[in-house]
Amino acid sequence: MSEDMQGHGGPVSPPSTNERSVVVCGTAGGVGTSIISALLAEYRAATSLGGASWWVDAAGNDGDLHQRLRATGDEALLRTAAGTGLLPAPEAAITDVVVHAWRFGAVPVVDAGARPLTVLPELCEPELSDVTPVLVVGPRPDLLNRSREVFSEWEHAGLLQRTIVVICCQVPTLNHQALTGMLTDAVTGQVAGVIGMEYEPVLGAGTSLDKVAQQQFLPTTWESLQRLAASTVVR
Repeated sequence: MSEDMQGHGGPVSPPSTNERSVVVCGTAGGVGTSIISALLAEYRAATSLGGASWWVDAAGNDGDLHQRLRATGDEALLRTAAGTGLLPAPEAAITDVVVHAWRFGAVPVVDAGARPLTVLPELCEPELSDVTPVLVVGPRPDLLNRSREVFSEWEHAGLLQRTIVVICCQVPTLNHQALTGMLTDAVTGQVAGVIGMEYEPVLGAGTSLDKVAQQQFLPTTWESLQRLAASTVVR
């Protein structure tokens, strides 16, 4: 049991909402984990949760998403134009940051970085049984090969069956359809869902991701975000 859950009158329950809290892990660095997690939090803030949608940066890296999202306000919890709260938590346990958000009535999307094996034990604990895990995979042969151990360990732990897999294409010239199809065929029936995200030029530019920039997203990007958000709703 996490320290945050001790000495505060017992376990803390998730807020009463249909949206589940989410922990996003990359199977390797540079596959789009931070982008996917932040955009999911933004989408839920704009469509359903408002200010109760938080993006928690627990990746442990020096990131610039708070600047790219043009977040302003209190440094302890910046806000984007969509209302998403941005919480830095580089050294906190995943369980602790999720419970911390719940105490404020927030529904977090946690960026756990490229640490799928490190956070695996926490995601298997009863405290996070209502949390949806998301694995982000890059559709390149080397990245798919490196992800084998992650899928194997998550399956062995019984976590894969409630996991959403996002296949994120970050190279415009990469013909990823065949590899995406192979991965989808390999994990279908073993995971809760598979979502493909095509290359998005706005993301590829590496600049602003604020509300104005998001309006320039391709329709396929919005479709993928909508599918991901729908996959994190209690049914």
